[in-house]
Amino acid sequence: MASAPTSAAGFRVRDTVVPIAFPLPTTASYRFGDGWRAPRVGVARAYNQIRGIAPDGSYLRAHDGVDLLVKLGTPVLAPFSGRVIDPAKRWKPWDPSRYGRVVVIESTEPASAGYAVILAHLSSTRVKVGEAVERGQVVGRTGKTGNAAGTPPHLHLEIRAPFLIRYGYAKVIRRLDVFDAEPSLRAADPKAR
Repeated sequence: MASAPTSAAGFRVRDTVVPIAFPLPTTASYRFGDGWRAPRVGVARAYNQIRGIAPDGSYLRAHDGVDLLVKLGTPVLAPFSGRVIDPAKRWKPWDPSRYGRVVVIESTEPASAGYAVILAHLSSTRVKVGEAVERGQVVGRTGKTGNAAGTPPHLHLEIRAPFLIRYGYAKVIRRLDVFDAEPSLRAADPKAR
């Protein structure tokens, strides 16, 4: 198994593959929905992607992850072994009204150590902050919590690097840990094999 990059040097934001397991059971029926940097409404936090600047100077928010459209209540699996962390301690200000119920796992696997995955909009969770989880373990069920209430049921997934990556959009330079999760999901997708 190839390892994920260990620094921002030469990091390929749209092409990096972090070795993960697919977050849904092989029996699940799903399709890929909105991807990374799709336009979004709302404030862009310091840790969110932007897609430009509005006339009033505020940042225009972009999507930070990938949505997997899937039936409500589908089991959500840990993409890698690691420890469940509190997102509010890593990303500030954390906005539960946006993400809803989440499970955030920081990898302890040698090939992806320090990388974090955010599994959002869950209807329920089966793990608690501080708990160790194993790759493939059921950690929750898909839902429509947070700002997903008016959307088709989906799992929102973000992968975050253990270092900051330099971004320049609309003449604004920012350092963020987010990058496109779709290459990692496609590489792990059991239906793509």
